Amino acid sequence: MQLKELVKNIHFKGIPDNREISAITYDSRKVKPGTLFVAIAGENSDGHEFIPQAIENGAAAILSNGRSPKTTVVPILQVKDPRLAMSHISAQFYGNPSAEMNIVGVTGTNGKTSITHILYHILQTSGAACGTLGTLGFQTPTGMVSTGFTTPESVELQQMLQTLQLAGVDNLVMEISSHALDQHRVDNVEVDIAIFSNLTPEHLDFHGDMENYFKAKLQLFQTLAVDKTAVINFDDPYAQRICSSISAQFITYGMNKKADLHPVQAEFTINGTKAQLQFREHIISIDSLLLGEYNLSNIMAGVAAALSMGVSISQIENAVKNMSPIPGRMELISCDCPGKVFVDYAHSPDAYEKLFSSLSILTADQVKLLTVFGCGGNRDSGKRSEMAKISEKYSAFSFITMDNPRNEDVENINADIIRGFSGDDFTVIPDRKEAITTALRKMDENSILLILGKGQENYQEIGSVKIPYSDIEVIKEYSNAS
Repeated sequence: MQLKELVKNIHFKGIPDNREISAITYDSRKVKPGTLFVAIAGENSDGHEFIPQAIENGAAAILSNGRSPKTTVVPILQVKDPRLAMSHISAQFYGNPSAEMNIVGVTGTNGKTSITHILYHILQTSGAACGTLGTLGFQTPTGMVSTGFTTPESVELQQMLQTLQLAGVDNLVMEISSHALDQHRVDNVEVDIAIFSNLTPEHLDFHGDMENYFKAKLQLFQTLAVDKTAVINFDDPYAQRICSSISAQFITYGMNKKADLHPVQAEFTINGTKAQLQFREHIISIDSLLLGEYNLSNIMAGVAAALSMGVSISQIENAVKNMSPIPGRMELISCDCPGKVFVDYAHSPDAYEKLFSSLSILTADQVKLLTVFGCGGNRDSGKRSEMAKISEKYSAFSFITMDNPRNEDVENINADIIRGFSGDDFTVIPDRKEAITTALRKMDENSILLILGKGQENYQEIGSVKIPYSDIEVIKEYSNAS
């Protein structure tokens, strides 16, 4: 595509010409001849510092916010917000694929991955070709590809949408993070259905406070056209504010009987969930392997979205009944040890409280709960002691360990966690593999071991390097060695 054509719908200073643009990137290392390099500020570096390298690597043109060298080698176009401009030109470059697709965007602090997986399974089972994009990766007809982001940058996102479209997949269920909304990654994705799961304190190191966090999420719903649909968790305190702030039609779900979709009967056991849901004059029977009230809420989100897409009740019931557990979400891992072992991605106080309280209701008093957890570095430090308090409240014993320390000292992270304990029913074992194997050795027939924070993640982020590591592989290795 010609540079002049590519930038025709954005505001810029500079003179574009008819040179061909064969690729777009914000990573100077990926620049090759014909590439448009967009200089954006990242978490650890600023792309404007790499403009000379991009030109040296063969960039055909540069898009920046004005902080760029003077050169006549290539056109440099200046824009107010390079991320915003990148979203527009990425959609243009890849043919605006979302306009021809049915896009479901899922946002909220917790539950995004579970809701995405549930709705994907319902759609696939009902015969609709569907992909997913989120924490677990990019699901295409040929399998799952890891992306490293909940919601990728706009360039990769538009390319993924085009990939699905060319493969004849016209439905995508995608997680949309608050970071993505604030950083314009999804500005040019035409969302048809937006789902709100909940909002609790998280990412405040990025947003500053809950009001800014809420406003970031709200953007997704305020951009919905009148003929689009919002699916809102009516149990959440922010639900009413969303409903009153949007022009789109909406469906509410929740335990609250005033919600459009709600349970009239529910039974929760350690083996799964059974419920009767009412939606207007209809009853929907739920029989699922997923555990706890919070997962019933996630199921209702998926069901509400499916109903709005015209999926029949019988198809929904059949899909939910035959759905496997969600990878890394209260996933029971087979282990040659007494008791049961679960891994879960929970890494916030709200997720902890929902998980632990649900599990305590499902298990008998004589069950001994052991917990392995840590906290990420360079993230909200205030939540660390809160997570310890919740673990201590429900667990017989806690094992504090490493969980993506990034550029923060592990001892400092663990010291913040320890402040939340009032007793001494915990130990600190920084090496995560050692912490898990130590916990496994302490199990008996009445034990349940919860290994929290990573779920299906296959790395430890130490410094700026992701080192291969998997909780699930550690459990399997223990079993094989037993």
